[in-house]
Order: sequence, then structure tokens, then C-alpha cells
Amino acid sequence: MSGTDRPEDGYGSAARIRAGILAFACGDALGVPWENRPVAEIDAARLDELPQRPGWPRGATSDDTQQLVMLAENLIATGGAGDPRAFLAALAAARDTIRGIGPTTLRAITRFTETGAVRAPDGSSNGAVMRVLPLGWATRPADAEHRRALVAKMTATTHGAPAAVAAACAVAAMGSHAVAGDPPERLIAVALAELDRFGLGEAARPVRLAADGEWRPGPGGVTLDVLDTLAAVLHTIRHGGEPAEAMRRAVLLGGDTDTVAAIVGGVLGGGHETVAIPWAARVEIPANLDALADGLWRLRTGPRPAVASP
Repeated sequence: MSGTDRPEDGYGSAARIRAGILAFACGDALGVPWENRPVAEIDAARLDELPQRPGWPRGATSDDTQQLVMLAENLIATGGAGDPRAFLAALAAARDTIRGIGPTTLRAITRFTETGAVRAPDGSSNGAVMRVLPLGWATRPADAEHRRALVAKMTATTHGAPAAVAAACAVAAMGSHAVAGDPPERLIAVALAELDRFGLGEAARPVRLAADGEWRPGPGGVTLDVLDTLAAVLHTIRHGGEPAEAMRRAVLLGGDTDTVAAIVGGVLGGGHETVAIPWAARVEIPANLDALADGLWRLRTGPRPAVASP
């Protein structure tokens, strides 16, 4: 795999992007068996075993990883510009094979197939924020305006609410800065700065509490609300540790365990040339992992394409 580490200009390396994708899939698989189960039933001693979820293969990943791969492929195929229509067409074609696909994304697919619409008028669940890390990995920290335009365009294909776009910008920015080598405290600051641009007011309070170490999940764990998901991600990252340790802590929060652990893994994994994940050998890893990492790396190191409106 190509790519040379150049921390002085924020490039990072293809190896870091690969580590981010790998850790994302591993976090997804770690959370799948425990998603929406009562927090008291999550057995910390069995997490690394990846117990089989009923009806799913052992080590399976969910819609989180499948959509992340599809978005990365779309980005690479379009030279970094992103194509909402092609992305929705790919989602529609794969709909019946995507494990755990959410209702908001399903509505967007139906809207697209019936009307051709490529923008969702609403949607504040976490079904888009879970897939946006490739948009961060493919852009340097200095490319913030380009990244925001790209995130807004590709998020709104399924989730159009301002909170969904704001959280997606925050996660993509963390991914970009992680590959550049920024530490966790800087990643949290970057996420908050992105959120500030949207003026969400009191709705963003859980995220700020998480950044200050004062957030806790509700009794059912982390919900599908996009800002609750972002709060859980920042809460987990704030407590530090290696990616594997952080992903385990994310699952123990309960609720939407696979999405939170996947995003945490993708962000923190992107800060490493390699990641040691004890359960990785049991995970359904994307077959085109190296090609995705190299393709996103070429976009990160190449010229910025224009991001036209859909």
C-alpha cells in the first residue's frame, strides 16, 4: 500500500486510513451482538468473543460498515466530488442485503426510487453520521470548507435535519484530524467547533456535557438521536486509551452499541499506522480494504475537486 507519513502538512498516511477502516469494522462487529439489549445484559467478559446475534453470522458487521464502504467507493469513483444520485442508486440496489438498515434511510431510498429526489427534507437519526468518516479521511484538516460542503451534500441524501449535518461535519473533521496525527483532546475541540457553526442551541447540550466529562447515557443506553450518538463518541474518546479499549467502553454504554463503537474505532484507529484489535480475526472485514485506503489517500493528497450542488 502506498503513502508516506507527512505530519507537518496534515497528510498522515494511507496506513492510517486503512487502520481507521479496519477499526471501524471491528467496532461495528463488537457492538452488533449487544445492540439494544438491556445494559445489564452486556457481558464485558464476553465482548471479544463476538457472540452470534440471532439471524446474523458471527463476526458480522451492520449497515454502518456497508454504508461507509459504499460512500468511500462513491467518493473514489467521482474523484472526491461525491455523487448523491449514484450513492442513492447504490443504496437502493443493495437495500435487501444491508443488515440493520434504519427507517430514515429506507424512507430516503423509497423517496429516491419513486420521485428521483436526492435530498431528504428531514431526518435527525444517526444513519448518516455513521458513514461519513471517509469524507474526513479523504481531506486534510486545511480543507475544512471543501469537507463541509461535501459532508452536507452526501449527508442530506438520507438525513436533512441541521443536527444530522452538524454531527456529520463534526465526525468527518475528527477523522481528518486523526489521520493528521492530532491527539484526542484536539479531536474533541475540532468536533465542538464544527457543531458551533450550526447554532443548534440547547439541542447541542449533551455534546458539550460529554466534552466536559459530565454526560451519561440514559437508562436504555445511547439512542438513535444523532446528537446523543455524537455525545457518546466524545465521551468515549475523552476517556482515552487504545482503540480496542475505547471500543469496548463504547459497547458498555448500551443502546446503539455498534454505531458508537464503530465511529470511535474509526476515529481513534485513524490516528495509528497499525491497530491491535484482539477480535479482528473474527470480523467480517471489507474485502477491498487496501483499495479503499489507497483510493482515499490519493484523494487526500491530490487537488481539491469542485463540490457541485446535487
